[in-house]
Amino acid sequence: MKIETELLENHQVKLIAEIDDQLYESYKHRAARKISQETKIPGFRPGKAPYNIVLRTVGEGAIQQEAIDLLIDEHYPKILEEAGVKPGGPGRLDDVLSLQPVKLSFVVPLEPEVNLGDFRSVRLPYEPKPLQDEEVEKFLKRLQRSYATLEPVERPAQLGDLVFGTLEGRLVHPSEGEDSLVIRPTPIQALVAPEEEQEGDEYPFPGFGLQLIGLSAGESKILTFQYADDADDENLRGKEVEFTVQVQSVKALILPELDDEFAQSIGYPSSEEMRSSIRTHLEEDARDAYDRDYFARLIDKILEGATVKYPPQMLDREIEEVLHNVEHDLSRQNLDLDTYLKMRRLDRQTFIDQEVKPVAIKRLERSLVMDEVARVEHIEADENEISSEYSQALSELQNAGDLRRIQRRIGTQRLANVIAMEAINRVMNRRVLERLKQIATGQAEAEPAKQSAADAPEGQDATPKENTSAETAAEPDTNTPKQSDDQ
Repeated sequence: MKIETELLENHQVKLIAEIDDQLYESYKHRAARKISQETKIPGFRPGKAPYNIVLRTVGEGAIQQEAIDLLIDEHYPKILEEAGVKPGGPGRLDDVLSLQPVKLSFVVPLEPEVNLGDFRSVRLPYEPKPLQDEEVEKFLKRLQRSYATLEPVERPAQLGDLVFGTLEGRLVHPSEGEDSLVIRPTPIQALVAPEEEQEGDEYPFPGFGLQLIGLSAGESKILTFQYADDADDENLRGKEVEFTVQVQSVKALILPELDDEFAQSIGYPSSEEMRSSIRTHLEEDARDAYDRDYFARLIDKILEGATVKYPPQMLDREIEEVLHNVEHDLSRQNLDLDTYLKMRRLDRQTFIDQEVKPVAIKRLERSLVMDEVARVEHIEADENEISSEYSQALSELQNAGDLRRIQRRIGTQRLANVIAMEAINRVMNRRVLERLKQIATGQAEAEPAKQSAADAPEGQDATPKENTSAETAAEPDTNTPKQSDDQ
């Protein structure tokens, strides 16, 4: 067997394999026997028709195709081995170049290559800020509002009130042929409070509630707002909008006292325990948010000096994973992807090219950097850590009520394998991130050190790479080539 190798620009390799005539003839006869077992040939039992009879019955083309399929199934791994190619994913039969002699052209994705550069010289201080008392008080204020009672008032709106009414929005300078009505008359309720006290993003723009101070039931007001070029609503980016507000009623929020009685009504033993628990949770959330940002910035700094190569198939899989996550998030809002794209006036390919693909590239490259750091720093996880993480992941599925549903969908054994892989990923991610933090803060020794179980940070899981979900994980087959559509 003769093999020619040609490296392609997209981190793939083209292999041209010339098959020995005698070997090919043997596969043609095997193909004929297989066809005769699957095709009814008058006068012969299944699998017993002579080669010439099968040839006359089905034609030479059918035998050749079946022979090539059999040959590829058995000899593709040998072709890779003789060529010295380690595939990074399934290859594909690109073309049958000739039949006399048989020449087969394969395109094979290569394993990713990562050169980290001088990543041990990258420095990034780790400086999380302590939680301020004001953050706890803001949370408690929002908690009070969520349990407040409403009392109608016969006075103008003031700070702390809830205003009910209708809102309409029109473009101040609509383009030719553009509908000026961007918000049809819509019922609203607006909290009259500073932006930092609002629950989430204030609608229809930051500071809207404060504009309603002094308005009473039955009164209206016209407001204008210039949206930034990067506003969340693409339809309003860079637009100046005139809003008409019609107030229907004003209600005061009667806030509960933050005493022991209130604390006990929401599950805390006392107001002191409530404050302490809330502070702890806010500190954990703040630390997790800082860690996510810190490690994302750190890995991006490493990427600036690194070289990362991977075949297009890896990026395609990552794009599909990002799309799956988007669809999953939309389903929680009772939306599907097509409806979402129509709302945003985007076609699927534009959405993928402009929004999904950049996210997928960043995720993939960060993931490959993490894997390479684990390799060069000799980072490992022991069985106790993995077992503990496995138990935690299983418990999370049980508590969420998803365990039986996923078991029925993908099977108990596959689910166990997926959870095990997630457990390994989590443990390894924590170890890699901790090692990178040691390096970036100057605490690591100059030479790579193999981490032991005692070195692993507790509770840290700020992984830039998202873990594979139990419902979507599948291991790629890197040994069997896929045939192109025209074969």
